[in-house]
Amino acid sequence: MGGQAFATAGPNGSALSIPRMSQETYDRVRDEAGTKLKETFKHVVIPHEVPEKSDYGDVDFLVEGSLRPWTSMALKVALGAQYETQTGGTHIYALPHPEISDSFVEVDVEICPGNDTPDGEELFAWTEFMKAWGDLTQIIGICHRPLGLTCNDRGLHIRVEEVEVYDKKKSLIFLTRDVAEALEFYGLDSKKYFEGFSTLEQLFQWVSRGRFFSKNIFEGRTEKANDRSRMRKRVMYSRFINDFMPSLSEPEPSRKKWTRQEVLQEALDHFSRHEEYDRMINKHNAGVKEGALWKRIREVIPLSGSSLDRTVKGLKRWVAFSSDGAPSISEKPLGTDRNWIELVPDEGMDRLMQWIEEHYETARATERRASELKKEAKRALE
Repeated sequence: MGGQAFATAGPNGSALSIPRMSQETYDRVRDEAGTKLKETFKHVVIPHEVPEKSDYGDVDFLVEGSLRPWTSMALKVALGAQYETQTGGTHIYALPHPEISDSFVEVDVEICPGNDTPDGEELFAWTEFMKAWGDLTQIIGICHRPLGLTCNDRGLHIRVEEVEVYDKKKSLIFLTRDVAEALEFYGLDSKKYFEGFSTLEQLFQWVSRGRFFSKNIFEGRTEKANDRSRMRKRVMYSRFINDFMPSLSEPEPSRKKWTRQEVLQEALDHFSRHEEYDRMINKHNAGVKEGALWKRIREVIPLSGSSLDRTVKGLKRWVAFSSDGAPSISEKPLGTDRNWIELVPDEGMDRLMQWIEEHYETARATERRASELKKEAKRALE
C-alpha cells in the first residue's frame, strides 16, 4: 500500500508515523521479515521494484504454499508487528521501525491467487510477473491492447473482437501463464527480463523492441478512465506515456505492421487454440442469427410495448417444432432458452413468419392463461 495503509486508520483512529525507508533499512526489514515468512510459506518473493528507486514506502511480499496452518494473527506475531489490517488477499502489518522511535515500517503480505491449489505454483510465478518492475505489465498492456492481447491475473489471453463488443469477459481465450512463453510470443527478450533492468530507459527500450510494438498503433489507442487515473498517480507509467513514447522515432518502413486479425491468427497457431476459437465464434454467429430471427419475428407482430413482450415470451415458451421445422402450439411449456435457428431450417423461415402472423394471438393467450393459473395457485397456498 506504499506505506499508506495506516496513514488515516491507525490505533484508536489515529495515523501511524511510517516514514519512507532508505535502501539500508529496506534491506534489513526485507531480510528479517522474509526469513520469518519462509517458516510458513514454501514460496516467498518480493517482485522486482521500479528501477532507480532510492527509497521505499513499504516492503511487498508475495507468498504461496502453506507449510503449516496459519492465521493473520499468527503472521503478526511471527513478524513482530504491533498493528495489522487487511485488504482483499493482502495482509498489512506495521512493525516498529528499527531505527526511529515511535515510528513504523509497513510490510504487505499478499497471498497469491490459487494458494494451496494444484495451480498455485504456476499462478505464483505469473503473479510475480504481473507485479514486477512497477507498472511494466500495465505498459505492455496499453501497447498491445489494440491488437487484442491482454494479461490478467490468470494469464495471457487473446480477445475475440466480435464477442468483445458485447461481453469482454467471454471474449477471452486463454493462451498461457508461463512467463517465458508469454515473453517469447510478444517477441520480448526473456533473457534480459530475467537479468533485470537498471534504469527506466532500459526497461522502456526493451518494451519497444517487441515484435508487435508499434508507435502508430499506440497513438491510435482508446484511453480508458483507468488509463487516465494511472497517468495521474503512477510516475513510471506517466513517464512512459508522456516522455518516452513522444521521443521515439517513426518505425522503420521494413518493420512488419501487425493487424489485430494477424495477431489473433498468430496466437491461435502458436498456442494451438483453434478449437476454442471455433467454438466461441460458432456460438457468437449462432447468437447473431438468433437475434436477427427474433428481430424479424417482432416486426411481423402488429403489437408494441408489454403486449409485444408477452407475445414473444409466449412464442418462446409454447411453440414446438417438428423434425422438419414445422411450428405448432405445445400443450406443455417448453424451455425459453432454445435457439430457434437450430430448430428451423433456412428454407422454413418464410413459412415460420406466416405461421406466427396467424397464431401469435394464440401464443399470447396461452401465456396469459398460464400466468393467471400460476397466480391462482400461489393465492391458494397463502
